[in-house]
Amino acid sequence: MMRQHNIIFDPIPFKGGSKIATSEALALCNQSKVRFTVITIDKAFWLNSQLAQQHSVRIISIKAVPWLSRQVQGLFFWLNQFYFTLVLLFCLSFLAKAHRVIGASGPGVDMAIYLIQRIFKVPVVQFIHGNVACSRSIGWCLTQAQHVFYLPSTKQSLLDSLQRFYAHHYDIENDNAKNDNTKHSDVEAHCVEKSTLEANQYFQQAQFIPFINGISEQNWPSRSQTILPRCLWAASLLKWKGLEQFIEALRTAHQQEPVFSTICFIKPAQTNLSVSTAPVPLRYTDWYRDPCEFDQIRRQCNIFVSTSENEPFGLSILEALAAGMCVIIPQDGSYWDTVLTDGVNCLKYPAKDHNVLSRVILQLHHNQQKLVAIQTKAHCFSQQYRAEQTYLNIVNTVSADVADADSCSVLNSAKKDL
Repeated sequence: MMRQHNIIFDPIPFKGGSKIATSEALALCNQSKVRFTVITIDKAFWLNSQLAQQHSVRIISIKAVPWLSRQVQGLFFWLNQFYFTLVLLFCLSFLAKAHRVIGASGPGVDMAIYLIQRIFKVPVVQFIHGNVACSRSIGWCLTQAQHVFYLPSTKQSLLDSLQRFYAHHYDIENDNAKNDNTKHSDVEAHCVEKSTLEANQYFQQAQFIPFINGISEQNWPSRSQTILPRCLWAASLLKWKGLEQFIEALRTAHQQEPVFSTICFIKPAQTNLSVSTAPVPLRYTDWYRDPCEFDQIRRQCNIFVSTSENEPFGLSILEALAAGMCVIIPQDGSYWDTVLTDGVNCLKYPAKDHNVLSRVILQLHHNQQKLVAIQTKAHCFSQQYRAEQTYLNIVNTVSADVADADSCSVLNSAKKDL
C-alpha cells in the first residue's frame, strides 16, 4: 500500500504551543501509512520535534523576508503571500506527489497553500490553534479546505470570517437595492442576516471538526514535587502572555516574604506584535530561555501561574496539570476557566489583577495541605487529555487514502457539538 505523502507548511519563525501540538498529533500517525515533508523557516524546531523522533521526516528549510513577514494586511501582506507561494511552487515541483498539504498555523498565516492548491489541486488540511482575524480572504480559505480541525474556542472567529466572505456576495444585490431607494440600514441588515445564515449552514458541513489538545504517553510530564512551594511561569514573551503581571505579583509578594520562582521564556522572532523584556532583575527567581531540560525544571516546581489573556487553549497549562502542579489561572472565560473548578483542581484570580494573584500565591505558601490536595486533583483531571484519544480524528484523516478522506470525516461529524 502506498504511503500518503503529507506536506506540512510552517512559516512561523519561533516555537510555540501550536507548533508543538501539531507535531505531537502527527507523530501519532502510523509510519507504514504516511510520510511527511516539512517546508519551514524554523528547521531547528522540526529537527528536534516529536514528529522527527517518530518518523523519517524530510525537512526543507526556506527563508522569510523578515520585514515582509511582519505585515498582516494591505499590499505588503499579499506580496508576502505571493513570495511564499512562489517558494512552495518551486519546492513542490521537485518533490514526489503530495497527497495533501497541511497548514499548521491558520489560514491567515498559511494563505500560500490555498493559492498553491489552485495549481496542484491537492487537498488542504487546516489546523486552527487560535482565533482567526475577521477577514474575507480567510473566509474564502475556509471554504477551500477539505478538512478544518479547530479548537472549540475559535469557533466564533471562524463563523465571523465566513460571514464576512459570504457578505461580499451580496454587495451587488446591496447596490441594486440602494438604486431602488431602499433604506440603506434595511439593506445592510438583510445582507448581514443572509450572510450569517449561510456561514452557519456552511460551518455545519463535515469538514469542520473540533479537537482538543492532548499529551502522548511518551511525552507525559514528570510528576512535580510536593515538598516546598515554588512557582513556574512558562510562555513566549508576546505581550498578551502577561509576563509583566507575574513579575508585579511576585514583587508585591516579596514585600511580605520570599517567593521562589522559575521563569522559562521563548523570545519570538520576526514579529510585529509587542514583546516583553526578559530577563529583568527579580529576587528569588531563576530565568531560562527555551531550556532543553524543561521537564526537569518543571518537576522542581509545584505551582504553575498563567497570566495569558483569553488563551485559546493553553498547552502549557495542560502540561502543568499532567505534571500534578497546582495551576493558577485568570477568570476570563477562556477554555481552562470553563472546565477547571476553583479551589478543587486549580485556583483562579480576576484577570489582570496582580494584587489578587499575589495573595493567591501567598495563600499556597501558607497552606501546604491545600497545595498538595489541588496538585492531586489536577493530576487526576489531566488523565482525560491523552493524545492518543484527543488527536484520533486528526490521525485518521491524515493517514487515510485521499480517495477515502471525505468519507472518514463524515464519520466524525457527530462531534460538532463539542
